[in-house]
Amino acid sequence: MFQDILRESWVYQEIGQEFREEGLEKGREEGRLQEQQEMLRDFLHLRFPETLALANQQTSNIKDPEALRTILTKLFTAQTIEEAKQILLDVNKQ
Repeated sequence: MFQDILRESWVYQEIGQEFREEGLEKGREEGRLQEQQEMLRDFLHLRFPETLALANQQTSNIKDPEALRTILTKLFTAQTIEEAKQILLDVNKQ
């Protein structure tokens, strides 16, 4: 009974809403990160498949989707496998 009263209080409702919003934002951020990781792998698989292992090694700890997007954008400009490898090697220098 006391739990029901507590759950119906405005304070409980407000705190619950904040947690839901934080959870949704975290989920969206994780989704963007996963999407960027997939795009990076797909692009390299098609264009420079020899670099996939290096890409996984260099980008596995990146948790910022914008950082992955920047790397992918740079890879779009690579004309040779050597250029692609250099872009990937420079990831940890940034």
